[in-house]
Amino acid sequence: MTQHRLGMIMNGVTGRMGTNQHLVRSIVAIRAQGGVALGNGDRVMPDPILVGRNEEKLAQLAAAHGIACRTSCFFPACSS
Repeated sequence: MTQHRLGMIMNGVTGRMGTNQHLVRSIVAIRAQGGVALGNGDRVMPDPILVGRNEEKLAQLAAAHGIACRTSCFFPACSS
């Protein structure tokens, strides 16, 4: 079984909908289940980069959900 990392930029994640619907109920839940199983037995694991205007909120969200990458500047996130 191979685990494939799927990087995704999540812009605006410090807002209510970005935090609750997109991050917690979707991406964090998928990560907690070990990713998405593929037909061949491999798994796809979402690896989000959190983007938002408030660096303090981003840091809190990242720490609370075990996410390593965050930035308050959108353009560097797109280039990596």
